Amino acid sequence: AIQTPGCIHGCQQIEAMAFKVEIPDGYGLLFVPLAASYFLNFFLSFQVMAARSKYNVQYPNLYAPVGNKNAEAFNCVQRAHQNTLETWGIIMISMFAAGLVFPVQAAVAGMVWVFGRIIYGVGYALGSPSYRTPGSLISHLGDFPLFGMVCYLAYGAVKDPQMISMVKVFAKAHTGVEL
Repeated sequence: AIQTPGCIHGCQQIEAMAFKVEIPDGYGLLFVPLAASYFLNFFLSFQVMAARSKYNVQYPNLYAPVGNKNAEAFNCVQRAHQNTLETWGIIMISMFAAGLVFPVQAAVAGMVWVFGRIIYGVGYALGSPSYRTPGSLISHLGDFPLFGMVCYLAYGAVKDPQMISMVKVFAKAHTGVEL
């Protein structure tokens, strides 16, 4: 039994539920796309640094200031990096979560995403937003399967009688509502 957080005396005791996570064979493969994503970030960062020098965009400007004759070219390089950073977190979290059940499939999907983002960054850096399309399509061949795996696991959790029972116990203990 554990004491309810924040209580000192006379608090309700609740039983701690065991939480068991088994790391499946092949889970270590997930560290390959994780490590590759670091190199991806370095690559895209270096592209932005080189573009800052080439197109004369000074810090702290995230994007080229109004009036810069090379604004579109610089902004394409910057957007490739920024967009990758915007999606990196959810992709890696999804990959590691899905990898608890589908380790090889999640690792392959993660590597496809990284490869696609490299192509995306190179294409976008060529100076036209339309050149990002091939890399975008390839990276979606990695992120859509991860999304599917996570949704599949979430659906299984919602339909699991033991999970439903846990939610009912939680609701009653913390709200007094019996579901």
